Amino acid sequence: MQIKEADIFQFGKLQNKNISFEPGMNVIYGKNEAGKSTLHSFLCAMLFGMEKGRGRSSVTDAYSQYEPWHAPSFYAGALKFTVGQQKFYLERNFYSKEKTDYLRNELDGEELSVGFGDLTMLLGGVSKDSYASTYDITQAGAATGNQMVKILAEYLAQASDGSDSGVTVAEAAASLNARKRELQQEQRRADEEREARLKELRLEKELLEQECEGIRESIEKYEAMQREFGTGSSMENISRNSRENQEYEAHYADDESGIHARYHEQTGSTEDWQPEKTGYILSFFAILIAIILFGFKVYITPALFWTGELAALAIALFSAIRQYKKNQNRAKLQAASMQAEQLRKLREQEVMEAQMQQKKRLADQMLTEWKDSLWEKENRLFNLEEEITRQGVQSWAEHQRAEDIQALELAAQEITRISQSFYEDMQDELNAEISRYVSLFTAGAYDSVRLDEQGQLQILTEGREVRPELLSCGTLEQIYLALRLAVGKVVTKEETLPILLDEAFAMYDDDRLAQTLQTLSTLQNQIFLFTCQKREVEMLKKMKLDYNLIEMEAYH
Repeated sequence: MQIKEADIFQFGKLQNKNISFEPGMNVIYGKNEAGKSTLHSFLCAMLFGMEKGRGRSSVTDAYSQYEPWHAPSFYAGALKFTVGQQKFYLERNFYSKEKTDYLRNELDGEELSVGFGDLTMLLGGVSKDSYASTYDITQAGAATGNQMVKILAEYLAQASDGSDSGVTVAEAAASLNARKRELQQEQRRADEEREARLKELRLEKELLEQECEGIRESIEKYEAMQREFGTGSSMENISRNSRENQEYEAHYADDESGIHARYHEQTGSTEDWQPEKTGYILSFFAILIAIILFGFKVYITPALFWTGELAALAIALFSAIRQYKKNQNRAKLQAASMQAEQLRKLREQEVMEAQMQQKKRLADQMLTEWKDSLWEKENRLFNLEEEITRQGVQSWAEHQRAEDIQALELAAQEITRISQSFYEDMQDELNAEISRYVSLFTAGAYDSVRLDEQGQLQILTEGREVRPELLSCGTLEQIYLALRLAVGKVVTKEETLPILLDEAFAMYDDDRLAQTLQTLSTLQNQIFLFTCQKREVEMLKKMKLDYNLIEMEAYH
């Protein structure tokens, strides 16, 4: 890939600026605040895009740093570049509210899609983070020797992980394990909730079974009582007794009142008669007088005798007849009283049976309610048993969670395995490439650089290991550059991408700088060297190496 031209509409302090580039070495020279870093950021943003941060991070991110404060909607630019023999035109509007991307093949006019990955394909599939960790090289800063050793060790460890997305294998594995722990905690909570729910359901089932058993016993007792007393014919009995009582009352009511009326008429008493023998006694005395008179017959005149006899006999007869009638009325009245008593008892029986029937109706109603309640509770029991069965088995979500946990565990293991396999496959190639660059940059002073099994940086010279902290910062920065170039070559096999060097040689001495520039000039990559010093330009002239000088004027 070769960048031919950058057309900056508005980006930071640069506006309406057109810059052309050449294959090979491009030196972008300018004093401080001339816009070199702005151009550097513009090229990266054009190739890989630029997103506005969120929250507090948006205050200091690159988007906010280069956003035009007076015309944010004109936050845009264009780039012309070639891939192989094809020419392309790329235009971007970075403004977050009107963000657009336009990519066109200038040879055939075909419009391509940045969003669907056409630009990423032209870049050989290299991501922004991967490019930033390889060919986008800045000065390591004023790092001390020990700090630089740490930077080198961390970088080589990441390179050995085979990371191509800005996420190391260790970070990816840690992220997967963290997610696995979250799911395991969710699973434990779900298990605890299911066990608590099962406990509630079992307790409710036990109580319902006890209630159902009590209701069944009550129903059985009541039905047994019905069978024992034959209450099925109670209504017929009460109806029949009621009709008999009504007929009895109609039949005997007049007789009873008539007997009482005749008795009162004959005796002239307002009270009911009482059992007596007065008439028979009077008849007895009348007959006794007649007998006495018969005994004194010889002493009295016949007229007086027969008058006395007839009178005594008449009195005796009258008293007997009268007493007989009284006794008949008494017998009838006694019979009526007995019938009245029987009627009263029948009425009481009818009332009692009516009350019993009312109680039976209430009991039948209660029985119906018991049966309905039993039916409802048995249905609830059936539903409880089904729910207990369901709760005893993992739900679909829990089953899916268990599968996710297993998948995350397998993924973490697979990532580690692939990483180890990748490192084993590329280790020799990577170490050979690093060692080649280090040897070229240092004129053969160091044979090889590698990371041992304990993660320690190993630097060998003439077969002897040199402790990294004993090396100068300049040497360590050269090793750092060699690492990035070696890893970049491995990562960008699909497409040769430009190398951006922003003040990367500040700590180099002249000899090491010459060796480095000589090595870079042999690469097929397009080189962008951003510097505020003329040392690199003078060195290139002295070595008679081809380069394209772009001078940036300082903005005031």
